[in-house]
Amino acid sequence: MKRLCSLTFIVLLLQGCSRSGPIEQRIGDRVNSCNATAPCIVKITDVTDFQWDQLQVFDYGATRDEIEKSLGTDFPTYVEFTRRIIFLKGGKIVRREDEPTDIERLVNGEVTFTEANTDGSSNSHGPYTPETAVFRAEKKSFAGGVCYVLTQVK
Repeated sequence: MKRLCSLTFIVLLLQGCSRSGPIEQRIGDRVNSCNATAPCIVKITDVTDFQWDQLQVFDYGATRDEIEKSLGTDFPTYVEFTRRIIFLKGGKIVRREDEPTDIERLVNGEVTFTEANTDGSSNSHGPYTPETAVFRAEKKSFAGGVCYVLTQVK
């Protein structure tokens, strides 16, 4: 019993050390497994295990109004200064990850999207469909860890 409690504590402790949500972690794992001699391509459908028809990503500066306008639906439980990865199916949110941020620097394990939104705003990226959510990925090191930079290829 003592061994089981210790093992459970260690697993919970390790999970608590991660600063990224499951989708960011899966993207990071995919990039880490890429062959260093070839371009690393990440298809978001390969790191998701649920149905979706639209992906939108918002940086920490996106307001609730901007998010709701872009999504075309209500956005419950808005928290300021949080990065967001949002998946929709049929106009409804089916999965979202609200990621921690540090407005002064990158967060270890953070995934960043490089292209600008079509309206010139830098607060959001997408929308992407399962067919267009294909990215060239690069792993970059910085003083606090690593980040993953995604650039759309489709």
